[in-house]
Amino acid sequence: MRKSFLSIIVLFCCYIFFISSLSLADYKPRINEFSIEESPQTVEIINTSSASADISGWYIDDSSGSTYFTIPEHTIIYSNSCQLFSYDFNLNKSTSDTVRLFDNTAPPTTNSALLIDSYNYKSNPGPNTSFFRSPDGSDDWVSGTSTLGQYNLTGENCIITPSLIPSIAPTESPTTPPPSIQPPTITTHPLSYDNVFISEVMVYPPSNEYEWIELYNNNDFTVDLCNWYIDDIENAGSAPKQFSVVILSKQYAVINLSSSLFNNDKDSVRLLDSSKTQKDGFEYEDPMQGNTLGKESPDVDVYCNQKPSKHSMNNSCILSINPSPYIHISEGAHSINLIVSSKPSKSSPLFYSSIPTTNRIYPNTPSVLGASNKKMVIKQPSTSLLNHLSILSVSYSFLTILSVLVKIKNGC
Repeated sequence: MRKSFLSIIVLFCCYIFFISSLSLADYKPRINEFSIEESPQTVEIINTSSASADISGWYIDDSSGSTYFTIPEHTIIYSNSCQLFSYDFNLNKSTSDTVRLFDNTAPPTTNSALLIDSYNYKSNPGPNTSFFRSPDGSDDWVSGTSTLGQYNLTGENCIITPSLIPSIAPTESPTTPPPSIQPPTITTHPLSYDNVFISEVMVYPPSNEYEWIELYNNNDFTVDLCNWYIDDIENAGSAPKQFSVVILSKQYAVINLSSSLFNNDKDSVRLLDSSKTQKDGFEYEDPMQGNTLGKESPDVDVYCNQKPSKHSMNNSCILSINPSPYIHISEGAHSINLIVSSKPSKSSPLFYSSIPTTNRIYPNTPSVLGASNKKMVIKQPSTSLLNHLSILSVSYSFLTILSVLVKIKNGC
């Protein structure tokens, strides 16, 4: 009897373990891709199961340390879809490290933390390059051009967001069936956003360094720029560079270019959404090598030469050795060129304007088309020399008269 009871207990435990294993096998959010060179760094989580996965309060961390990223509340990854998370995960760029995913049992810094997935890499794959599973969700990892926000094999968008259909309001009729909650309709994430600006650009980098562009999200919410583009002059020059990045509210993101896009003398810098509609842009001339073209603040639509300031508030304008007499204003697909009447002085900063603002005054810029808002003061000729000449003339006349009087007196 005792052996039979123990056998039943063992079989019951095995059954519970088997059922739990099946549940975990079907519920498998995993790290699908991550990039370490760009900042903030980005991790893609994919759900390959047949059911939605709530990963609210889960954690993303590197191999050690006291800091980690907590996934926000109400974060749901739908079946066969993915989500992107951007943060300074402290993943090493020059040495090996491990990216780890924990559930919400406990923080990664505690002994009770439950590890869900991880991947250890040996070295940095380089700019615009990620480590990713191929195929998606599999156990095989490779490195290559970033496909964040896309299925790694097909390149199609893998991010979906819910759009709830409201239920039918109940009526007082007793024969009306009770309302039911309709399942969510899955729609693709927004293809375009406003208030995403070019904050700073390295168009003429030092030797053996890359060009890069810093974007700023001036919205009160996170934006997912999936399959957006960076381009130079419209319908000319190099082909647009495609990228995908998630930018938190009021934060910066840097896009590093693996090959040159901009000219070192003059060119355009344009930000295009996934449909290649221009969202922001400006033109420049004579940039200073090693310095960037950037705004002094997100609220000022004027660009100038600056010391580089990746991922942070831009620096103040610096002096330009050979500033250009050219200012460009652009708003969407429309642009206006302003040619100044004369070159600014060598002590003036170089300014480029992006989006015109009513009654905006551009500081330290020369007059446009002969007009000026500065008072002109015309100096009168100096009177000190005239005064001296008048005194000398009177003195000479007095001496002449005195000499005549002396001659008359002496009878000469």
